[in-house]
Amino acid sequence: MSANLHDFVQHTMDRMEPFDQQNVDCIKKLVKEAINFYQLNSYQEVEETKEGTTEFLYIHSMMEENLLSKVVELSMGMDKGFDIEEVYKGCVIREY
Repeated sequence: MSANLHDFVQHTMDRMEPFDQQNVDCIKKLVKEAINFYQLNSYQEVEETKEGTTEFLYIHSMMEENLLSKVVELSMGMDKGFDIEEVYKGCVIREY
């Protein structure tokens, strides 16, 4: 299946019904789907701490960061929403 980024985001949001554009957990699931679909080297990791669980996003390259940021932007609407840093509450590790 070939799809441009907008089609991918729309199709994935439709499959994830109900998808809440303001729920960061829904957006994190969408980011994970994008990583798998586009076979990116970036990945998510969950760490258990005393305060609870924290999800980290490890980004492999600037290109992958731009793609994942665009996925977040498209999922929340063009003129509103968070960037990738806000979705992961600053827990973004850049490995480039």
